[in-house]
Amino acid sequence: MQLEGKTDKLSADFDGLVAQLASLRQDITQLTGSVAALAEGRGRKMANDISDGLSEAVSYVERKSTGAEAELEKAVATHPLLALGLAAGFGLMIGAMTRRG
Repeated sequence: MQLEGKTDKLSADFDGLVAQLASLRQDITQLTGSVAALAEGRGRKMANDISDGLSEAVSYVERKSTGAEAELEKAVATHPLLALGLAAGFGLMIGAMTRRG
């Protein structure tokens, strides 16, 4: 009789443990879903921030390049012989470097 009582208690404890494991499995599944949703939201925000930053960088470069192009044209128009001499010098230097290699 004592053996039956212990077996019944052991069976009840085992059933309780199985129920707790099932509950734990369900909690972990819910936690995984929550973490995935949080990561997805943060990833989306990060992608938007990167996109905005790149757009600002492109805009900045376009503004600066237009200004630099105008300054270069002005410098060439002001000193055409100097610009021609620099262009010829760079051309000769690049030609000499490519011939050696």
